[in-house]
Amino acid sequence: MKNSTKLAVCSLSTALGVLMLFLGGITMVLAYAAPMFLGIIMIMLRRTFGTKSAWITFIATSLLSFILVTDKECMMMYVIFFGYYPIVREYFTKIKNKAFRIITKLTFFNIMMILCQVILIKIFGIPFLEDGQGKSFIIVFALLMNLLFLVYELMIEKVTLLYIYKLEKRIKKIFK
Repeated sequence: MKNSTKLAVCSLSTALGVLMLFLGGITMVLAYAAPMFLGIIMIMLRRTFGTKSAWITFIATSLLSFILVTDKECMMMYVIFFGYYPIVREYFTKIKNKAFRIITKLTFFNIMMILCQVILIKIFGIPFLEDGQGKSFIIVFALLMNLLFLVYELMIEKVTLLYIYKLEKRIKKIFK
């Protein structure tokens, strides 16, 4: 595959990524959905153009979104976890024991979410709790985020299989 083709597709993917993250600031739901959607694009880039192209796209999208995206929570969710997780996910799938694999993924996810919240609070000055929200909100939020991650993990698995069996050959043929 030509390098110019890889560059063009990765550039367009970066532009789409920054646009999606920018639009993620419209509502609170999109602040979480946009980074997840972009993770799916990373699956396609990694499988079609290789891991290097996916990493370059992730880094470019992260840098540009840091400058251009106004919703820092949406941007940080992408940078800290959802942008690169589909690229490194294959390392987690090498763990044979299913229960240990799920626990490892959840632990990694929770560490990254804590890091994301610490950065948002300490560097960007964005409070985690609004007035009137109690500490129980943190527990409910953490449980819902873990549930969301498990659904996201299932979605990544299904979208990857769909891409492999239905689209990959066609897309590689187009970009040949």
